[in-house]
Amino acid sequence: MLLNMMQTRATDPAWLGDALYCLLVQNGSPNSSLSGRLFHFARTISEVAGAQATSIWSIDTNLNQLNLSAGCSDNKINCNPGSVIHFDSDGEVLKVLRSKKIVAINNIDEPVGPLATIAEVFQQTGANAVLCCPLFDNDDLLGVLIVQHAPASHVWTDNEKRFAEAAVSLISMAMVQATNESENRATTNHKLRLGLFARMADDRLWETDDALNIVSVVSGTTILAPEETTLIGRRPWDVPTRQPLLGGWGPIKQSMENHEVIKDLILVDTNLDGTKSYREASGEPQFDQNGLFTGYIGVTRDVTNKMAREAELQATDQRYRNASRLACLGHWVWDRDKDCCTYCSPEMADIFGVTVEEYVARTNSFEQDQKWYHPDDREEYVAALENACATDSGWTISTRIIRDDGSIRHLKQWAEPGYDSTGRLTSTLGVLMDVTDQIDLGEKLRISRSKLSNLVDNLPGALFRVKLDEKWSAVYRSQGFYRHFVDPTSSANGWDELGEDNWLLQVEEADRKRVRQVVEAAAAAGSTYEVEYSITTVNGDKRWVWERGNPVTSTSGEVEIEGIMIDATDKRRAEEALIKSQRGEAIGQMTGGVAHDFNNLLAIILGNLELVRDDISDVELRKMLDASISATTRGADLTRNMLAFARQAKLEPTKLNLNEVVRNAQNWIGRTLPSNIEVNTQLDVDLWSTQADLSSTESVLLNLIINARDAMQQGGELTIETKNLVVDAQMVQNQHADIDQGDYVTIAVSDTGHGIPKKLLKQIFEPFFTTKAPGAGSGLGLSMIYGFIRQSGGTVRVYSEEGVGTTFKLFFRALPQDQQAEDQSTIAGQPITPRCARILIAEDESGVLAVLVSALRKAGYKVTACDSGDAAKAVFEADPNFDLLITDVVMPGRLLGPNLVEELRVIRPDLPAIFLTGYAAETTIHGNELHPEDIRLMKPIRRAELLASISKVLQARDARSETS
Repeated sequence: MLLNMMQTRATDPAWLGDALYCLLVQNGSPNSSLSGRLFHFARTISEVAGAQATSIWSIDTNLNQLNLSAGCSDNKINCNPGSVIHFDSDGEVLKVLRSKKIVAINNIDEPVGPLATIAEVFQQTGANAVLCCPLFDNDDLLGVLIVQHAPASHVWTDNEKRFAEAAVSLISMAMVQATNESENRATTNHKLRLGLFARMADDRLWETDDALNIVSVVSGTTILAPEETTLIGRRPWDVPTRQPLLGGWGPIKQSMENHEVIKDLILVDTNLDGTKSYREASGEPQFDQNGLFTGYIGVTRDVTNKMAREAELQATDQRYRNASRLACLGHWVWDRDKDCCTYCSPEMADIFGVTVEEYVARTNSFEQDQKWYHPDDREEYVAALENACATDSGWTISTRIIRDDGSIRHLKQWAEPGYDSTGRLTSTLGVLMDVTDQIDLGEKLRISRSKLSNLVDNLPGALFRVKLDEKWSAVYRSQGFYRHFVDPTSSANGWDELGEDNWLLQVEEADRKRVRQVVEAAAAAGSTYEVEYSITTVNGDKRWVWERGNPVTSTSGEVEIEGIMIDATDKRRAEEALIKSQRGEAIGQMTGGVAHDFNNLLAIILGNLELVRDDISDVELRKMLDASISATTRGADLTRNMLAFARQAKLEPTKLNLNEVVRNAQNWIGRTLPSNIEVNTQLDVDLWSTQADLSSTESVLLNLIINARDAMQQGGELTIETKNLVVDAQMVQNQHADIDQGDYVTIAVSDTGHGIPKKLLKQIFEPFFTTKAPGAGSGLGLSMIYGFIRQSGGTVRVYSEEGVGTTFKLFFRALPQDQQAEDQSTIAGQPITPRCARILIAEDESGVLAVLVSALRKAGYKVTACDSGDAAKAVFEADPNFDLLITDVVMPGRLLGPNLVEELRVIRPDLPAIFLTGYAAETTIHGNELHPEDIRLMKPIRRAELLASISKVLQARDARSETS
């Protein structure tokens, strides 16, 4: 049809109808966009009218311009999208367009009058002929339709003009419809947004009447909660489910009755499910034009979530404050502009011992702030603050403050810079903690640890924790472990300085299996164990260890052993000494009993032999009797040696100088030793004096010399040395000496013989122990020496090395310095002065009694014999004229020897007495009636000794009589 129309002249009457049909049919889909529909209009018009270009323009009267909305062109005319046609602001163009008339310009170069203005405007498009058709919505100018011809002029026909008018109507309708649709969409969107806003807003608009009854409640959603429907028709204070958060309804009721403004009233609603919600209410009174009160209009807003957040914030703040208070945390703010403290928390004020107000008032400058701090800490405090200021950074510091009461508190402080909204540094925010208690506790802990460490270090042992592996590898060992059990001479603190960490290697091989079994059994049973074993230290010393421990589980789940080790060496030695002492005591008791009876037998034999010898003149018989007497004497010596070992020998200590003893011994040493032994003496010229039994001391020296001789069968050197020695505490501790501290005199006998094996050294002082061939020694010599020295308050030390020799060193207690004066008195035999004296003898052993009677009568004494103390007393009471009493110590009956003397001296206070005993312990006699000059004699007694003693006692009695 378009082709037929293009071939038909616009002057043909049928053309207009066809043209309108095409315009109606091809104007685009009604659902198309406005720009799409306008383009279809422009293209159809161009095709139907045969125009080179058709364009539709919207008008902008504010800018005096036409804006291209759609166009169709054959490129001979400017119809580019976005094109703009400007026109003058004098109103001529608008007047022509507002006339609603179609303006037809056949030749754009020839118009006159108003058309010239239009032609001038459209010359910008490059057209030669223009058909200008205004677009209207009623009286509103929407734009303009322009149909153009180029490059030649064109005479517009009536059909073309009517066609243009029809097109204008359709285009205007399309533009209005599009505008309406846009406005409808905007209105719909606006309504939707308003609805959304209303739904999002939870405000309630409420209104009362002049009687204050609620007449309406309007919600943004137009839907009220069930509980809110109960508000209608009631005054606010008559609603049972609603109460003010603070106070009661009274003040509010009074305010509303006085028609006052209600602001920020928090109401609590109890909902139907029992929960509570909160609303913030405000309202203003309303008045009519006559000033009469008509009621209230107000708003309530749901603030439940807000109240919950505020409550949580308050709870969090309270928790923070509680935590700060419990943790002794103080807070402060320092204003850098004002250079003073502007905030101080109560906790901080408590730490400083003042009120908040007092602290802030006194800390009004940096100089004043420094006065709180300890003088020794101020320099560090100032340096930290100055550095923080210079670097805009925070700081951490530990300081001390001095409170007004003089007490010192230790503080730990942290601070960070504070900035305002512009980023400018304005303040310093700080937190501090009072750590005084922690520091005090730390100091107490340090002292406690120090005490514990000292206690552990002073233990005669060590604490330990070891793994239960092959080596018992150390987890922990105290220092005493290395000092007592590894190397007592070293200051090493660990195995890295001493060698391999293998404790079991130090345990004596004989004990290893037993110790491991004990420990592993305890670990398996989870029980405590105790074990004692011997070890060898790094330097070869043998020591004893008492260990107590129990299994523990480490953090890794491994079983370990924890416990204590005690040096039991001294305990072990004490036990050995006790056993030895007990053995010696048992032997001593046995020896004493045997010696008592044996000495009585020897006394009978010796006495009778001496009596027989006096009556025999045959030389051969005398030799035989002398041999018997000598054998009897050796028997007595044997018992004395046994008693000396048992420390029960009768001793008569006198002041001695050991140099004199050695010099006297030199007289017979030469006859005792062979010529291949050289004797040397080294005597201390300033030797202290001691107090000891002379006879026993000489016997000891003789025994040692004989032993030295026997040890040097091939000859050698014998050295006798005397020396002063001061034994101090260190010596007692280091050498485990069995003597007390003090001054001692020593005499050492050394030989260069074969020496004593180390394993035998502990046995040499035991009775009857000897290394000599059978018959070569009794084994009592060294035991006698040990017993005598210990009974005298000293001790014996032995130093021996095989193949080198042996030294025996005897320790005698030195006399105090005030008793060291030289005393060269010699032991002289007392002259025997036989005289006719009456002697009373009490002896229960008949054989001994007979010998005594015979010997004394033969010596010229008058003797009365009794076999008990009781019998002797009866004789004395009948006739007290006796010159001397000789009595055995132990006798049957009521009266023993000492008791007999006491009772007889009640009758005769000046009666002399001689005590006889066969048991050394009996020589220790005490009693109020005993005299110092009483003599004690040990059986068997040589006749000469007995007679000398009698003479001595009688002379002493006579001397007392003469002086009195």
